[in-house]
Amino acid sequence: MSAPGRVRGAFMKIKKVLKIIIFILASIFVLGYLGLLLWSKTGTYSAKTVAISALKSTDRVAVTEDKYIVFDPYEDTNIGLIFYPGGLVEPAAYAPVLHMIAEKGVFVVVTPMPFNLAILNTGAANSVIKEYPNISRWFLAGHSLGGAAAAIFAENNPAKIDAIAFWDSYPPNSANLSDNNIPVLSIFGTTNDFPNTENFNDTRYLLPKNAVFGAIEGASHAQFGDYGPQKGDVVASISLTEQHEKVAKLMLDFIFSEQ
Repeated sequence: MSAPGRVRGAFMKIKKVLKIIIFILASIFVLGYLGLLLWSKTGTYSAKTVAISALKSTDRVAVTEDKYIVFDPYEDTNIGLIFYPGGLVEPAAYAPVLHMIAEKGVFVVVTPMPFNLAILNTGAANSVIKEYPNISRWFLAGHSLGGAAAAIFAENNPAKIDAIAFWDSYPPNSANLSDNNIPVLSIFGTTNDFPNTENFNDTRYLLPKNAVFGAIEGASHAQFGDYGPQKGDVVASISLTEQHEKVAKLMLDFIFSEQ
């Protein structure tokens, strides 16, 4: 075989190998995507009866479900709250508390997440802030994994939000807010005055020294929303309604203290 023929043959072999590699990588990607989609669908905690009821508009709050879940108080307001749901929790599950907050004059936006995992879109608040320019003061909050994702947003976008609240959550090590001047509220459940969330006390150093901590005795992790019992969670010693009211009050006290 001539030299050009050998070169052409080698090139064709390389091309064939590259096609096989691309096919394998594409197959792995598709299978991984489908696997993640199936896992997120079958593992997601769905909103229960109380949450579904809280998605209805009232004479004080208009509720819409489209790109976001929005709780819009009929009174004019420049205060907004963006909420990141917990991992594998349906966004609507947090409607009870967020509806209560909106009733007091706070514009609330819940951001659905890819595969119900906020960590896959930590920058979700950017599009909300851009879409509602009439809101001049933005608070960001998140439950569980949603709180960790919110902390990453706050670390990377310190000028875009005015305060952040964690619901039974704390920042990851990569989002250390201790040197950040942002006001912080941390709401958490306790049993006999001890935090229910594992490693909670060991992560306080990740928050500013002036962070406000709001303990709710008898609260469970799942009752920050309404999506039923969660594996590994404590059994709440207070009712769902009582916990929701306490969370809403802590949030409202925090929001209006920052005006």
